Amino acid sequence: MTAEKTEAPEAHNIHVIGIGRTGGAYVEALLRTGEVEDNLALEGSALSGLLIDIGEDDVNIPNDYARSLKSRLAQRGIPAERFHYESFNLALPGLEEFSGKLKDARGPYEATGGSNLMSELPADFTLPDTQNHVPRAVAKAAGVFGLYLDEAPLAAAVDRFADQVRASQNPSTIFLAYSLAGGTGSGISADIARRVKALDLGDKVKIVVVAQLSHSDDGVYENSLAQTVSLEELDGFASGSAEDNPFPGGCFIVSTEHSWQRLTAYTATGIRAVRQHFKQLVTNRFVSDSFMRWAVQDNATHLESALGKQTGSACLMFNVAKFSHPGVQVLPGEPRSRWDSVLQQWVSFVPQYSGLVDGYTAESIDAHIYCARNMDTDGIVGDLETLLSSNYLGDQPDRCSAHHNEFFDELTAYANLIFSNLKKEDLAVYAAGKESMKALKPADIRMEQA
Repeated sequence: MTAEKTEAPEAHNIHVIGIGRTGGAYVEALLRTGEVEDNLALEGSALSGLLIDIGEDDVNIPNDYARSLKSRLAQRGIPAERFHYESFNLALPGLEEFSGKLKDARGPYEATGGSNLMSELPADFTLPDTQNHVPRAVAKAAGVFGLYLDEAPLAAAVDRFADQVRASQNPSTIFLAYSLAGGTGSGISADIARRVKALDLGDKVKIVVVAQLSHSDDGVYENSLAQTVSLEELDGFASGSAEDNPFPGGCFIVSTEHSWQRLTAYTATGIRAVRQHFKQLVTNRFVSDSFMRWAVQDNATHLESALGKQTGSACLMFNVAKFSHPGVQVLPGEPRSRWDSVLQQWVSFVPQYSGLVDGYTAESIDAHIYCARNMDTDGIVGDLETLLSSNYLGDQPDRCSAHHNEFFDELTAYANLIFSNLKKEDLAVYAAGKESMKALKPADIRMEQA
């Protein structure tokens, strides 16, 4: 394992389009980072954010973070025009109007190269409750309505987002973030990305997808049909031509399993439904925060490096492997030897909770380790070196780069592990999802094949 230390390059601006509840978590994660605020103090910088959802239940917190950032910028005398943000609610029309819009939208949508818009509605079709799972086909249709019908309000929102990206004088990355297992983000994202791509923002702008996997005990989303179909779609984009790929800048598949297991272990008190909701919230926020802090770190040096290692026919896995959580299993004041043994235990779980199939081999791994200064960082790095080299690198540790970082919370340790050359077959959840499809009705499968 080699340790790398690089000088910070020129400023790099990160922009984000979040779709659905999980996408909203990535939007607020970016707005929380202090680096973004400092970056906007530089001449020529800009930040653009757009949150798209069906229903309004999950937009309030990201909206609050956007208002807070605007206030902080004003206090620092940073021009307000350097930051643009809006949230967009895709309301589902009634059944009769929905059916009519499907017919109206098909022509203009297919004329611009769109495909897989749902056909005539089944006789027993009912629109979903927006507080529950929205099938990919329904979400895709709602997105197409907003992009092509009436005054095309969603297209206008995307255009305003892109205008702000153009205002940046720096190299930029646009993240499109969503959950693979839900229907809203996975159903809409490709059409949104195509709209952004068609606006021709220039060679200095990359369009990158950030797609989050479900985790165990994730209810209806665990190994869902939507996730299986979405993985096939992303895999097809990555292995196809760059011209047809709506995400030509790169693809991150984000794994939450290790973080979920670390929080879940030893937390069994209280009402299960309340505890489950809290754990879901904390896991999603920790993972999205970890991703965005890493992405903006050192003017996106590590982001650019990782994207440069992605092969043309595969994605990258971004695995947030959490080794300790405040108040869980080991407590402040306990002997340091107790902390060391717990950290060692959870480092050893990396292969078990990676979500990668046996036999997967990475061309390279970037390991970004975050520990408090009083933790045994050398021990964590050594254990990771052994595990990653023996399990994924053919015992060639020189193909793994380690980056050490001090974390502000002395009770938390984790690592962001970026694996190269990831295909859908390399994920255990894909095989599990394909197996589950065998028991589904053809009509149910069609509703997720947007």
